[in-house]
Amino acid sequence: MKKTFSFFTAIISLGCGPETAPKPLPTEPTNAEPVLVKPVAEVLKSEPSPAPPAVSIWDAARDGDVETVRGQIDAGLNLNEPDADDPLKPTPLHCAVAFGHKAFAELLLAEGADINAKRADGLTALDIVLKNDPGANDEERAFRKEIAGMLVRNGATAAKHK
Repeated sequence: MKKTFSFFTAIISLGCGPETAPKPLPTEPTNAEPVLVKPVAEVLKSEPSPAPPAVSIWDAARDGDVETVRGQIDAGLNLNEPDADDPLKPTPLHCAVAFGHKAFAELLLAEGADINAKRADGLTALDIVLKNDPGANDEERAFRKEIAGMLVRNGATAAKHK
């Protein structure tokens, strides 16, 4: 018992080991600007969307202007929004297929455009492409059939209308 008492007395008087002071934090040089730490809520905020291009997405679809459409998509524009200035209320996809821009139509579909959206007259993009155009030459008709094939492969259906 004497040994145990001596052991505990030694531990209490000497401690558990040498006391170590915490290491000092590295200091910045005085000529450097201080590092600002942002609050978590501020860091988690998403970056603001870029401003949409000045050209409307419907006009860009008619012209086949892919860069403008990419800008509209990056700005968060709804690709299924009808053109309020046009009495037929076409979506960008309707405009793209009406003017024969296949690559543009594929981009819109890849970004989530509704392939079976209807204009005010009830026509879908597939109806517009397949519409009989007596003034079209054989090359234009063949190209329209290519666009129609792409639309059908992506799930397009013709509208049920009279």
